[in-house]
Order: sequence, then C-alpha cells, then structure tokens
Amino acid sequence: MKRVLSLFVILLLLQCATDLRQVPPPTKNGILSRTKTNLPIVIGRFEILSADRGIYTDAWRMAWKGHLESAAIFPNVMTELDPSTTKEFYTIDVEMKTYYSDKYNWWYTWPAVYPFIGIWPLQYRIGEYSVEFKYKLYLNQTLLKEETITKKGNAEQFLYGFYKLRNFQRMIEETNLEAVNACLKNLEISL
Repeated sequence: MKRVLSLFVILLLLQCATDLRQVPPPTKNGILSRTKTNLPIVIGRFEILSADRGIYTDAWRMAWKGHLESAAIFPNVMTELDPSTTKEFYTIDVEMKTYYSDKYNWWYTWPAVYPFIGIWPLQYRIGEYSVEFKYKLYLNQTLLKEETITKKGNAEQFLYGFYKLRNFQRMIEETNLEAVNACLKNLEISL
C-alpha cells in the first residue's frame, strides 16, 4: 500500500508543471484587400531557444503565418518560396526565447507538502514569464530591420496553486500574443 501511495504522490507532482507551449491563435483583424506592401513575405529561419523546441516549433511557425496574414501587412505569406516565380520578396527570420519561474510562499504552502498532502487548499504560487522575439526583416536578402521585442507577465494563485494551472497558462498565452502583436506593429511601421 505504501508503494501505491508513494507512486500516486510522485505522479501527482509530475502533473503539476505549467505547460509553456501556449501558442496564441491568430484572429482576423485587418482589411485583407488593402495591404501595406505588394511584395510577399517568406517565413525563413524560425528558432525557439528552449529544451523542448522540437515539439512546438511547427505550431509557432504556423501561428506566425496566421498572424502575418491577419495583420494584412503583406498580400501573401509563405513558409517556402520558389525563387523562379518571385523575384522580389521580404523574408523574416525569428528567434524566440522564453523564461518561466515558479515561486511559492512556503508559510502558506508547507502543510500541502506535509502533513495534509493534496488536501491543504492554501498553496500560494507566483508564476513569472518573459518572452523575447528577435526578428530580422530582409528585402531580397538585404537586411532592412533587426529588432528585439521583450514582454513580461506574471500570475498568482492562492488556492490549490499546485494543481490550478489555467491562470498561468492563460498569462503565458496573453504575454506571447502581446509580443507577437508588438512585432507586427513594428514590422508595419518599418515598411
């Protein structure tokens, strides 16, 4: 019985991590018939500097494509380009870094660890998140603009902070969306 209980506690602790893979979905907010430029854009190199980047790099690339399309800055957004059909085009290379940290107020939280494991409701948790997008915009392989956008967010949970992760994941998604929107606004200004 002790083995089952200890296995259950270990599995419970493994499931309490905040999922940092919160990719904000694009929304249609531009007038797609009037674009800022007539040249298409190609999403070139897209790097996520994270240990688990292989899992969600493709999701972020497609999200960037959707955000660029909905911003109505460029008439056509592509992930690959055939140079024989298009002679002039923009290219954007994006590098993304994320940092997340959890802090607990152990004066409230310690009974949730011992002796009231799993039933003590006061678990004060603070999550801090920052995302940094570094992008380079090229016109026909000539660098036009290079910029770094950093956004920070935080969230806290007072009751059942080990288990209630919705606030933290929503905060991560909103911070990512703010950073993407700031990048799009700066792209539009630079054209």
